[in-house]
Amino acid sequence: MVAESAMKTTLPPSPPVPSLTNVCAVVVAYFPDEDFEARLQTILPQVARLVVVDNTPDAVFLSTDMVAAWGERLHCIANHTNKGVAAALNQGLEYALQQGYPWLLTLDQDTLCYSSMVATLSNVYESCSPRPALIGSNYLDPRNNKPKVPTQGGVCLEQKTVITSGSLINAEIAISIGGFREDYFIDQVDHEFCLRVRAHNYRVVISRKPAMDHSVGGLGGARLPFLGVLPNHPPLRKYYIARNSVVTVAKYWRREPGWCLIRSVRLLLGLFLMATLEKQRVAKVRAFAAGIMDGVHRSMGPCCRDWSNHP
Repeated sequence: MVAESAMKTTLPPSPPVPSLTNVCAVVVAYFPDEDFEARLQTILPQVARLVVVDNTPDAVFLSTDMVAAWGERLHCIANHTNKGVAAALNQGLEYALQQGYPWLLTLDQDTLCYSSMVATLSNVYESCSPRPALIGSNYLDPRNNKPKVPTQGGVCLEQKTVITSGSLINAEIAISIGGFREDYFIDQVDHEFCLRVRAHNYRVVISRKPAMDHSVGGLGGARLPFLGVLPNHPPLRKYYIARNSVVTVAKYWRREPGWCLIRSVRLLLGLFLMATLEKQRVAKVRAFAAGIMDGVHRSMGPCCRDWSNHP
């Protein structure tokens, strides 16, 4: 679906202020845990429609009781295979536009939204001038109870990139610039999309007020000065992170040199730490190296290799 779009010369009309009646949320599911439905219950009352795109092979995790209770406000798309995060987000984007919703709220399956999330993001949209195309949600990390960005200093903060979960996106702009890059499959999908939004001269901001609880990566990541916590991921995720980071940096280093420098430093530090401190270090380093090589050669799409047999 993704295409390299030409730079926009004129801005489309601003959509209405985000509200209960015009926001469509999409959650990508892949083997979600037993509390998945409970987390969905916190966002459903805040949006006009919630789309659950299920990438879990041969399984649907929503109970019939929940589907019956929410009726047409809850829409399920069962892929019966793992199409990747980007393809699932594009399915949600296309559905939102087909149903006439100008706003798409993207969420991870493990994110705990606050009951004020949409109201918080709506306030950011009303307070920002010029109006942003993408509003990320500040969040508290349950591992340290600290916000992603400082909560003081205004309603929002300009950002280069924000994470997928908690992002409120102007759907018309998203589709006009090509949607999410499906060849990334997973990892760095959000960062590349944000940089592309900025490359088309639209704003990316994040709310100062926290709107959700969220943790990036698994437990055990090292904390580094100025760079924060480096997420702990299994070998296959290390592959995608390395590959997609190489492709993103190669594409945007002229336009976003600061972001690309920090991304490259984090990547190299991540390699050093996984090789010296993390479990499964041999498998992770092999996967990381394969990702770098595939990124250099632009070998994209889902990865079929398996590093699980390595220590």
